[in-house]
Amino acid sequence: MLYQARLNRTQSIAVMAIMSAVYAAVTIVLQPISYYGLQFRVADILLPSPFILGWPMVVALFIGGFVANIFGGLGVIDIVLGSLLNLLAGILVMNRKTCPHWLLAWLYPTLIIGLGVPAYLQFLFFTPYILLMPEILASTAILCAIGVVVMFGVERALPQVFVKSKES
Repeated sequence: MLYQARLNRTQSIAVMAIMSAVYAAVTIVLQPISYYGLQFRVADILLPSPFILGWPMVVALFIGGFVANIFGGLGVIDIVLGSLLNLLAGILVMNRKTCPHWLLAWLYPTLIIGLGVPAYLQFLFFTPYILLMPEILASTAILCAIGVVVMFGVERALPQVFVKSKES
């Protein structure tokens, strides 16, 4: 059973700062596979983490995606829409009413990113949606599955930080 972290204000700010920097840095460093060609954004391993880290991680995914997309070279559409898709996925994953089970922490980001990103990339790359969607959907599914495994490891490694949520 995965629990949600109980973080004080300072810890929440630290999580937001560190994790947004990690998301952006990993994406930018792995630029050839993050933005072009494979569309394999390794930082998407973090997408299920709002399930255990809550609002600080939702904000971190939004800010990290925003910064990473500035360096992606695809312009305002990618910067705004990509960041908003991360935000939406994070909010759905964090909320125990919409995401009562860890499996949905994998499913929501997979569907939101995997179906949403190709919807606007088709106009930027002049490529049909049906050609972009399978690759992005598959890569996001793989990375989010890894992210769920990472969540279990984090919860096990830091049991003093996590408490059983009221809704569980």
